[in-house]
Amino acid sequence: LFGQQEAIYSGYTCYTGIADFVPADIETVGYRVFLGHKQYFVSSDVGGGKMQWYAFHNEPAGGVDILRGKKERLLKLFEGWCDNVIDLLLTTDEDAILRRDIYDRTPTLTWGKGRVTLLGDSIHAMQPNLGQG
Repeated sequence: LFGQQEAIYSGYTCYTGIADFVPADIETVGYRVFLGHKQYFVSSDVGGGKMQWYAFHNEPAGGVDILRGKKERLLKLFEGWCDNVIDLLLTTDEDAILRRDIYDRTPTLTWGKGRVTLLGDSIHAMQPNLGQG
C-alpha cells in the first residue's frame, strides 16, 4: 500500500517458550518482568498450569544456536538470576523454545489510501515488548 520499507533490527534477540510450571505465588502475581544489563525476561500465566515466557538478549542479528542448545545457552545467559527465571527455563522442553531476532519499522502517520485502511500491526509494526498491542 505504501511501498517497501526495510525493517530495522532492534539489537535484541528473543527466545520464547511455554513451561509446564506454576509458581507458588500464582494467585497474587500472574505477570512478571525481570530487568538486567542488556537483557530482560518476561513471564505470564496462560492458564492450564502453564507459563509463557520471553527472554530478550542484546546481540547481533542472524545468530544461530547449535541443535538442542537453546536451553543451555539461556541458562548460561541468565545464570545468577532469581529462581522465577531459572525455574521457567528448566521446566521448558527444548523443542518448545523458539528464537527470533526482533525488528520494527519507522511509524507512518498515514494509515489509509483510497478505500483501504490498515489497522494494528499491519500499520505500526514494532517490538513486542513495547506494550502497544
